[in-house]
Amino acid sequence: MSDLDQVKGINARQIKLLQENGISTAEALAMTPLSTVASIDGLGEKTAKKIIWNARNALGMTDFTPAAKIDDNVEYFTTGSAELNRILGGGFQTGKLTEVYGPFKSGKTALAHTISVTIQLPQKKGGIDGAVAYIDTENTFSKEKIKRIAKRFELNPKDILSRIFHARIYSSDHQAQMIQKAETLCKTRGVRLIIIDSLMALLRAEYIGIGKLAPRQAVLNNMIHGLSRVAETYNCAVLLTNQVAVKMMGMFSADDAIGGNIVAHGCHFRVMFKTKGFSSNNSLKRRAVIVDAPDLPPEECEFFITGAGVADTDKVELPESPGLDFEVETLYEDDDNSQESDEISDQQSSEPFPLIQVKGIGKGTVENLSAQGIKTVSDLLSANPEELSASISGASVKTVNEWQNNAKALMNS
Repeated sequence: MSDLDQVKGINARQIKLLQENGISTAEALAMTPLSTVASIDGLGEKTAKKIIWNARNALGMTDFTPAAKIDDNVEYFTTGSAELNRILGGGFQTGKLTEVYGPFKSGKTALAHTISVTIQLPQKKGGIDGAVAYIDTENTFSKEKIKRIAKRFELNPKDILSRIFHARIYSSDHQAQMIQKAETLCKTRGVRLIIIDSLMALLRAEYIGIGKLAPRQAVLNNMIHGLSRVAETYNCAVLLTNQVAVKMMGMFSADDAIGGNIVAHGCHFRVMFKTKGFSSNNSLKRRAVIVDAPDLPPEECEFFITGAGVADTDKVELPESPGLDFEVETLYEDDDNSQESDEISDQQSSEPFPLIQVKGIGKGTVENLSAQGIKTVSDLLSANPEELSASISGASVKTVNEWQNNAKALMNS
């Protein structure tokens, strides 16, 4: 990032005016529309055009670049689910806007809480050691859930909470103001993830009726383009959760994201979350579908929402800690309630059980395990949990231990 004083022809007064309006870097100035800069009192169109063009020249934005020399500079961090990481191409991406939409209790806020923690993991554990700006329009942010997720990933809850900057939002103009404020946090506090949960809740309530559609979409368009600029300038990931409305298609109906083409065209990745069955309370299992992405196939996967965030299984064990006790709903009961044996007979361990038969291991996890040379249940049982956890993004030591316990139960059955 470059400071404004590096732009040719700009003076101290103009820099102050730009900074007061949320434009604090040369990159931000170069990406801001001329009309926005020209509307700042004390600048005007002629001055705005000159300093914007000078900023673009200084940053090399006025030349074409051979595609072979494009530096994507994309970083990935885990979502907490190896399956969800798989269909997202390796995890949640920086520099992009990702919209996740779905009905009530489909797991959108659970994902927001989970990645608020996982982005703070060190790189070797699946994170990028970044801070978070959490724009909360529905008052659904939970410190207790953050604490449980932090415990799951063996992190200090106080340290995690100290790097999540939360803003409770009450109106659409307040939302736009705090998006601008989040850009400052990217520069001063090391924020690498901006979450808006949810994008359309307040706009949906304030702009009612067909006569309000055009002004609503104009406000939304400014938000989307502003976030896209911030994401690219600071290589910051952006999660936008979105509500749905029922869309009638002849005799049938389906849930569709609200916000129209402004959101659809403005987001780089669009992911739909679905609940299982007719009631979201029937199961912890959820389904994610890639609806649109520039470089990903239209895949889908299953994951679980738990009291400790998004996971590949319905059970997540936490280290014992006072004040953090909670119960996680179980999806199904084990067929065999008898005490499991600590040892497996030689005859059983030699059986070539496929990994997909192990409870809690899905197709994507099988592929990740296979890449580590683990292709059968016997291979899994002989693996070191700590080494395996370090090599598979989103799988904690406790998750690996759970896989091994379930593998033992399978071989004893």
